[in-house]
Amino acid sequence: MAIRVLHVIDHIGYGGAPFVVKNIVETASDGVVEHAVLALRANRRPIPIDAPVITLPYHKFSPRIFSAIPVVCREHQIDIIHAHLQRAIIGTLLVGHRCGVPVIVHGHGPIFREGYGRVYRMMLCRLRRRASRVIANSDATRLEMHRAAGIPLEHIDVVGNFIDLARFDPSVYDRGRARSDLGLKPDDIAIGFAGRFDACKGIDLLLHAAARLCDEDRRYRLVLVGYGKDEGALRRLVVALGLRDRVIFTGLRENPAEVMAGFDMAVIPSRREAFGIVAVEFMAMRVPVIASAVGGLPELVHHDQTGLLLGELSAEGIFRAVRELAGDHDLKDRLIRNGAELAREFDGRKQMEAINRIYLKLCPPAPSATH
Repeated sequence: MAIRVLHVIDHIGYGGAPFVVKNIVETASDGVVEHAVLALRANRRPIPIDAPVITLPYHKFSPRIFSAIPVVCREHQIDIIHAHLQRAIIGTLLVGHRCGVPVIVHGHGPIFREGYGRVYRMMLCRLRRRASRVIANSDATRLEMHRAAGIPLEHIDVVGNFIDLARFDPSVYDRGRARSDLGLKPDDIAIGFAGRFDACKGIDLLLHAAARLCDEDRRYRLVLVGYGKDEGALRRLVVALGLRDRVIFTGLRENPAEVMAGFDMAVIPSRREAFGIVAVEFMAMRVPVIASAVGGLPELVHHDQTGLLLGELSAEGIFRAVRELAGDHDLKDRLIRNGAELAREFDGRKQMEAINRIYLKLCPPAPSATH
C-alpha cells in the first residue's frame, strides 16, 4: 500500500516553495508514495499541480486554518505530513500531535528573513522537537536552521531543489523569436533577471548598475521577468534613472524559459537566497550567470567556472561583472558549458531518491503476509 503524504504549504502561488512542492508531487515514485497538497489560503494565480489539491477557504490569519489540518489528515488517511513555509510549518508543529503522524519540516527561505522571520525562528526553536525529520534545501539553510532554531545538524537532511529539464531546454525555443518578442535588436546585450519583485532580490542594485552600463554603451537592455509588491517602486526608479527605454518588464511568465532563451546573461543580485533555483534554470538554458555570494548561491555558482560570484554586492560590483562577462567570449563559453553540465545534476532523480528514503524511514512498508 502506498505511503500517503500531505504537503502543507502557506499557498500555491507562483514562487520557489510552491514549485518545489509541484516538482515533488509530480515526479513518479512507482506507486510507493501518493501525494496530496493542502494550501492554507487561496492565491489569485495558483500554479497548476497534477495531484489532489485542497485549498482552505479561510482568511490567512484565521485560527480555523490550523484546526483544519488534523481533519484533512483523518479524511485522507495521511501517513506523513510534509510542511513547507513558515505558517504551514509552525501550524503543523502546533497541531501535529492531533494528526498522529510524523511531520517533516522542509526549510526554504524564511529561516533567513528579518521581521516576521524572527518570530518564525523563535517558534521553530520552541517546537523543533515535534518534527520527525527536517529537510534543508542547501548547506547554507541547514547551518542556519541549526544556528537560528537549534535543530541538531544530524537531524537535518540536505536535499536540493530541482527543475524540469525538459521545460528548461534551450533547443526547444527559438532565440531569435524570443528576442523579437521582447523588442530586442540583433546587437542588443540582454541582461536578464527572473524572480519576485522584493527588496531581498536586489533589483534596485541591478537598475543602478544598468544606468551606468547604458551610459557607457546603449546596446545594454535589462529584462525583468516576474512580479511582486515592489514593482511600483522599481518602475519609478527606472524613470528616475532615465532607463525608460532600456528596461523591459515582462510581468509574470508561466514559462520563463520562453523569455530566458533571448538573454545574453543573467544577474541574480539577491541580498538573501536559501537555494537559488533560478540560477539552475538559467544554466540549463545556457545563459551565463552573475550572482551574489549569499546563502545557497555559492553552492551552485562556482566562481569563474559555472558563473561569476560578486565579490561586492553593489551596483559597482554588478557593473564590473557585467562588463567583464560581456567582453570575454572565452569566459562566457566556459560558464555556459560548465553551467549546463551542473544543471543536469538537478533533474530530480537523486533528489527524489533522497526524499523517498526519508518517507520510507518514517513510514516503513508493512511486511508481506506469509501463508
